Amino acid sequence: MRSVVFLAAALGLAACATAPDQASTEGRDCFYASNVTGYNMIDDRHVGVSVGANRSYILETMFNANDLDWTQAIALRSTTGHICTGSGVGVEIIGGEPRRTYPVVSITRASEEPAVEGS
Repeated sequence: MRSVVFLAAALGLAACATAPDQASTEGRDCFYASNVTGYNMIDDRHVGVSVGANRSYILETMFNANDLDWTQAIALRSTTGHICTGSGVGVEIIGGEPRRTYPVVSITRASEEPAVEGS
């Protein structure tokens, strides 16, 4: 009986395990802030982040992020420890001197292929 309980517990833990570079919450696409490898400005309210070599996300801020001083250290903070596509509640971009906080409104996965204009 003990081996059945142990096996069930082991299978339960294996089902809950996630890869170290990506979390999964409620079927959404997630990542850890510590895995961000780069930032770039898209426009005044959208910041692109790279996660590893092949994944990019777009963070929409509440305020004009052009005021963010990109020459200083930039950080991404999440109250849950991971960042998922959808609502940006609990996620902030922090940086500059003096330090400023930019709350994130939404998070989307950037398209894998560049958009083609025209026909």
